[in-house]
Formats: sequence, C-alpha cells, structure tokens
Amino acid sequence: MTFTANENKKTQNPHLALRRFYAAPENIEGGVAILDPEETRHLVRVLRLGVGANVAVSDGQGCHWEAVVESVNPRGAVLKLGAEMEPWGESPLDLTLCIGLAKGETLDGVMRQATEMGVKEILPFVSQRSEPAAPERQARRLVRWQRIARESLKSCQRSNLPVIHPPQEFRAILIGPEEVKLLFYEDEKGGLEAALRRARPGGVRVVIGPEGGFAPQEVALAKKANFQIVSLGPRRLKVETAALAALTLIQFAWGDVK
Repeated sequence: MTFTANENKKTQNPHLALRRFYAAPENIEGGVAILDPEETRHLVRVLRLGVGANVAVSDGQGCHWEAVVESVNPRGAVLKLGAEMEPWGESPLDLTLCIGLAKGETLDGVMRQATEMGVKEILPFVSQRSEPAAPERQARRLVRWQRIARESLKSCQRSNLPVIHPPQEFRAILIGPEEVKLLFYEDEKGGLEAALRRARPGGVRVVIGPEGGFAPQEVALAKKANFQIVSLGPRRLKVETAALAALTLIQFAWGDVK
C-alpha cells in the first residue's frame, strides 16, 4: 500500500476488502493506533496477519483509516495510520432502543442485531416482569455487550459504536428527547402502520419488553410519558425477534433500509 502525501486526506470509497480492526480513541495518537490484546489475538491467530499487512482501523466514533501493521507484541499490535476513509454505514435516523432484561444470553443477540441495524443508543431496563440480576452480573453483562457491539461494528461496516448504558429502572427509560416514542405491547391491537405514516422524525425511542411483557401499570406510565402504544401483530414474539422486527420496520419507514 502506498499512502498519499497527506495522511489526513479522506478516500471517497472505503476499501471493503481490508480486514477491519477496532482501536479505542485513547489508543490512537500521532498517526499510530495500538490494538488491545483481544484485537491483536484476532489479527495474529485468527486472521494470521503480521507485520506489513494492509488493514483498516476504526475508533468507533466515526473515524477510519487505512493502516499497515508496523509491529506485533502480546501487549498490542502497532498500526501505522495512512489515509483517512469516509465514514460509512450510519443511518440518518437517530434511533434509541430500550430493551427489557431477559433470561440467559438473549440480549447478546439483541445487542448484535441492534448494532447491525444502526441503533445509536441502547438502554437495557428492569421492569416488573424482567429477569432480576445482581449488580455484579449486570456489570459483567455490560462489558460483554460492549464487546459484542465492537465485534459487530467491524462485521457490519458501521462507523460508530452504539452507546450501551447500564441497566436502568423502567421509569428512567421513559424520559428522552426523541420526537417519536413507541412502546410495543403484546396486548395492543395494531397502531404501528398509522404511527409510521408520518414524515421522518428527528429521533425515535423504541421500547421492547422482557419475555413476560409489560404490566398494565407500566403501559399506563408510558402513555403518560407521551408514548404511542403499538403492536407487532397477533403472534407473541420472542424478545430478540420483536426487537429486530421493530427496528427493521422503523428503519424501512424512516431510515436507510430501502
């Protein structure tokens, strides 16, 4: 690879064939990016790349660079940055997903799919019928969800990582600046088609419940907070199915799924 004289010049088209890696913003400085041990293991052991390999690196905040592997050691591979690439893969819709805590690893799949679907912000929440979890487990889950999002960022070719918040109480996730707020309720009849008929809003907040759904009192609270209560049809959907279906329909109506 031959870099241009101006290493900050943005290329018009990303090199889709380049293997992508993530480097935290604090590990990018002075034209050099340092991969963490996990990314380094993936580079060396999985992809079997070494010094001199041409790759791409992202900071998860909208910046991408062409890069060359300059050195490899167990503490982290060092990448020499080249031309900056144009951002890609971000939806024009400011989309926030609020998702009820679910059993087992259910939310692992939701985090992956939400990242792939262009969600900007993810807020897990605790409700009356959600799975209880100790703070220590919630902290471990958050670390795992953030890792899953980083992996998905590379595979789905997005520019920005979604912000994943620690689990919050249900009342807290009802507060937000979005222009449109939708709560998907299993006992509601319709309403989604009419809700999606308007012009693209400035932002959308989507609320999907846990396996047991929402208690009537929670639905009443959402209505008071100016949420539209809508349905995904007559069938009961699993949490991960409901989240993906809702996000797809919303991105089709207002985002970049065409």
